[in-house]
Amino acid sequence: MNVRKIKLETNKFPPDFHGNYIYDNVGGSFFDNIDIVLEELCAKYFLENYNDSIRPVRHYDQFDALHYLKDNIEEFIFKEGHPGAEQESRRIDSQVLGQTICRYVIEKTFGSGFISHVKPLLGKKFPGKFASISINRCKKGDSPDYIFMDNLNKPCLAEAKGRRDQIEFTDPVFTTWREQFSTVEVKINGNVTEVKGYIMALVIANEHNSISNSTLYVEDPVNEGEVYRDGLLGELIQMAHYERILSRSGLNFIGNSLLSEDKLSKDKKYKFPIYRATGVYELQDDDLVPLVPHNHRFDHFYGGTFVGITLRTLEILLNIARGNDGEYIRNQKPKNFNNVLFKFTDDFVVGNSYLFDYYGFQEV
Repeated sequence: MNVRKIKLETNKFPPDFHGNYIYDNVGGSFFDNIDIVLEELCAKYFLENYNDSIRPVRHYDQFDALHYLKDNIEEFIFKEGHPGAEQESRRIDSQVLGQTICRYVIEKTFGSGFISHVKPLLGKKFPGKFASISINRCKKGDSPDYIFMDNLNKPCLAEAKGRRDQIEFTDPVFTTWREQFSTVEVKINGNVTEVKGYIMALVIANEHNSISNSTLYVEDPVNEGEVYRDGLLGELIQMAHYERILSRSGLNFIGNSLLSEDKLSKDKKYKFPIYRATGVYELQDDDLVPLVPHNHRFDHFYGGTFVGITLRTLEILLNIARGNDGEYIRNQKPKNFNNVLFKFTDDFVVGNSYLFDYYGFQEV
């Protein structure tokens, strides 16, 4: 297991904060450092950015943004002036790291992997039971990156940043980032709903900037609005989360129908190839459907990385894509099997393909 420590700095959190990973619930204080499992971070990145052409990541140094991470140390420090080989790639890799670690920390802290990008939802008319919800831009400026529900079922926005320059919470740039939360309004039945906002800014250490270790600055600004009471926003975020990933895969016909008025036929049946992780005891009975187009004559998936979803969750999503009322999808307990296979809270699975065996087709 390749684990690196990142320094943690927090600001403006309420005294009654409830969360894990960044917070010591026994001692009642925030941790000074957090641990990042590099293989898990890469698997999460691979899933969140999945498409049919993405290069597989089987080891953390194959992840472009981590390729120049220094070896044999416990800190999160890059060689020379990296990440990135040149100015533009350094900017992009810093941004990618900031966003990936933001999603990683949200899931670890609040126990939910249902995280949706905000921009695709802005101004969109949602179908059916979600018609009472609107997410709109209310003034000019950059919008936050993500929307999710925390462990108390409260809606939250998150803005992710990644940079190689040292900052402090008192710097003007934080004021600019705080203003991004006021560019978006979430309304339930026409009423503005209170949405908490989290800024997660990763300051990246390397050999040239002389920062002792990479630091994650996390702030919890105050946001105004009515206390959230409607239970449908969480379901909407779930559907947007699955829509984004499935729409870029061989299961795009399901993903594209989740938040669309155009639904799939209720009568048509679909055949899905079934795989099982027979070498992993806790997963050996889970039927898994790969996201890639199926060809069981080959024993590899895009260079050796299997990406799939459990059949039970896919059946729920297919039912919703057909226009039926689907059940609420619960967060599953995440599992890490020796850093070669990961099952996330949303029931997606990423792992080395040699762990999976083909079991035929299932009609749904």
